[in-house]
Amino acid sequence: MHANPALHAVALAAATLLLLPLPVALLRGWTPERLRSRAVARAYAYAMLGLYAQACLNTVPRMLDAPARLTTACSAAGVALCVAAAVFFTQAAVRARRVGPESAR
Repeated sequence: MHANPALHAVALAAATLLLLPLPVALLRGWTPERLRSRAVARAYAYAMLGLYAQACLNTVPRMLDAPARLTTACSAAGVALCVAAAVFFTQAAVRARRVGPESAR
């Protein structure tokens, strides 16, 4: 049922390199000028962490050759995390629209 575990390991490594550094930096206090406020940066960070958690939920059970029911349950939880990430991205967009350029940080 599952593909080669090495392929899933490569996908997890790519997700770690692409999705993890920015939200960690945002949650540690670094806010780029483009985001304008910490509230916007925090919403973006939570959304990206949700996408990273989804990547973990989709790859780890397949790497461990878990039973089909567990893999399906993890994939469903991954879909829920994707929806939560979309909510956080929307929240960030709304907050960014409220925050004007005059009230930076």
